[in-house]
Amino acid sequence: MPEVPAWLKQLADQIASHIFAVDILAPLGCHYYHNLARDQWEVTLFVSRSETIGGPRDGQETSSRFTMDLCGLQQEFHSLENFFWQPLPLGEDDQLGAHLSVEGTVEGRNIWLRVLSQAPHEFEAGRYVVAAEHRLEDRW
Repeated sequence: MPEVPAWLKQLADQIASHIFAVDILAPLGCHYYHNLARDQWEVTLFVSRSETIGGPRDGQETSSRFTMDLCGLQQEFHSLENFFWQPLPLGEDDQLGAHLSVEGTVEGRNIWLRVLSQAPHEFEAGRYVVAAEHRLEDRW
């Protein structure tokens, strides 16, 4: 698998700085793809789920609650083309579900950013809540 470009890591960190946890935030995930036909970087950020290990809620997965500073987020872009909120999945095959979508340029690169309200189902939980030991264990 190719190395993640340094500028992309920096951008993900900058975007993440506008996410504010309501509870203890699980690890953040980032998926990216360079669409060569459009010369556009598709970047998707999401907060992973937490899975409870042991106790009466064993196996239960929960999502971290968070807010996002939209004014701060848009300042990360040099220019904006689109800025949307999709409140519900568009269909059964919509893997992104509810999300914020921003298209614009950052340092001369065309970016299509999506910040998901919940982690996609194909990703495993990024954190364990170990009930018997009252501790959190990040998995990734």
